[in-house]
Amino acid sequence: MRRLISSLLVIAAFCATSGSAFAQFGAVTEGVKKAGSATKEAGKTTVDATQKGAKATAKGTKKVATEANDVVQTTYTCADGTTDKATVKDNACKSHGGAKADARTKH
Repeated sequence: MRRLISSLLVIAAFCATSGSAFAQFGAVTEGVKKAGSATKEAGKTTVDATQKGAKATAKGTKKVATEANDVVQTTYTCADGTTDKATVKDNACKSHGGAKADARTKH
């Protein structure tokens, strides 16, 4: 009989302490879920900011490239009469027989 009572006391003690352990586990689980959702939101915010920054950079780069392209390129007349824009005369009119020689002025 003593063994039965002592066994029941041990089981009762185990059940009493494990209930609070499960309650603590539930609180930990909720904390992890909240931290996970906060991390997910921070990640979304970071992605949005990065995309906006990339769009602004691309827009600025395109504008600068267009302006630089207009400034640097020269229009050349090709051997077949067409015109071509290039930064260097050697690269102009490659598929049109090359660029015409410049007319020389007499001194």
